[in-house]
Amino acid sequence: MVKKRKISEIRKKIATGAARVMTAQELLDGLSNGQQIGFDDVDIITTGTKGLYSGITGIFSFKMCPPKTVKTFKEAWINGIPAFVGPCPNESLGEIDVMLFGTRHSIDDEKYGGGFLFRELVEHKPVKVVATTDAGERLEKTITLDDMKFARLLGTRQVVKNYNALINMSSETIPTIFSVLPMAPYLLSFCGCGALNPLENDPFHKVLGVGSPILVNGKIGHIIGPGTRNSVSKPNLMSITDFKGMKPEYMGGFMTSAGPESVCSVAMAIPVLDEQVWEGLVKSDKDVPLNIVNVNGRDKITKITYGDVWDRNFNVAYNPKICVDCAQSNTCPVPELCPTHAFTFKKGIEKTRCFNCGTCVRVCKQGAFLCDLKKIKFQGREVPVGVRQSDRSGAIKIAIELKGMILRGEFPIMKPTGELEFYPAPP
Repeated sequence: MVKKRKISEIRKKIATGAARVMTAQELLDGLSNGQQIGFDDVDIITTGTKGLYSGITGIFSFKMCPPKTVKTFKEAWINGIPAFVGPCPNESLGEIDVMLFGTRHSIDDEKYGGGFLFRELVEHKPVKVVATTDAGERLEKTITLDDMKFARLLGTRQVVKNYNALINMSSETIPTIFSVLPMAPYLLSFCGCGALNPLENDPFHKVLGVGSPILVNGKIGHIIGPGTRNSVSKPNLMSITDFKGMKPEYMGGFMTSAGPESVCSVAMAIPVLDEQVWEGLVKSDKDVPLNIVNVNGRDKITKITYGDVWDRNFNVAYNPKICVDCAQSNTCPVPELCPTHAFTFKKGIEKTRCFNCGTCVRVCKQGAFLCDLKKIKFQGREVPVGVRQSDRSGAIKIAIELKGMILRGEFPIMKPTGELEFYPAPP
């Protein structure tokens, strides 16, 4: 007899304190340690991912000036980052609507992009808005997130069902969004949180759908459909979430050798409704394929698994004693090259900003930063991982947060309003 359970049954268990909730990492660890865990033992699995998302946009609306003083705004910048004004005239109301891409950078500082701005807004830091009007006027105003009537994060392409690993097959270094430093020949960069990825844990698309509540940067948002560039073979999601209530530690900017990117964290609940759903959950990183592609052209070269790059090596550690006697302390590259500005000699690694990407491990020649970044065997040689563009530690953390919210009755468990329909795989 096929085992099943209903959403209503799970909700009743949550209300009575009897629900059994595990994170995907707890399930992986338990199974690998020989624990007997089956369908009857778990009601909900929480999944998560934290990575760089090019498809992040902020949509904002706020008062820029008193009514009847400006007819139409033409251009706008927030902390020097260009925003798109619109989509309609404000009819002399003094209010402005703007959309700002996470990958856009400031006209004053090419290393400051939308991801950094989004975090500063969530930290309630003041930001400077400059706008020009149809009459050629220039208006300036300092505001905070609290001054905005509307502030939403639109994820146009999130939670890709795992990504690619990229390698530079040429003989020259290549500036790319997939590397903090220009990518050297035969150096690997990879994205994806492997067996923690939400879509990897719902491979049959039986649970997640249009309208499903999700946790984005610590705030409840919703799936609004498939994302851009989606396909049956590489599904991804589009979501929308209120900036107000997000947590800075889950988000921010990340500086690559080709410009700034945005950090975003997403967690999703997978109710274990039947044995097919359970089958999709029971896997290890070694069961999740990871394609290696050429960074120049993205042609597929070979395939490994996430077990080759993730193996409980999630966090970067720091030994400040090594820095004390370092002859290069005055010219240390780490503070300048840390893509999230997470390291200073005074404070060490600021964990709420650290992405565990491994850049510090690579550029510090004295061994003050410790993490096994892994190497893979490729074409008769060992190729080291140069940078990790997903933060497995952060993904585990937001999955744990979602678990706590569910058990406290703070996160709704519900059926989606519609199914996710992905495009056919490209030829």
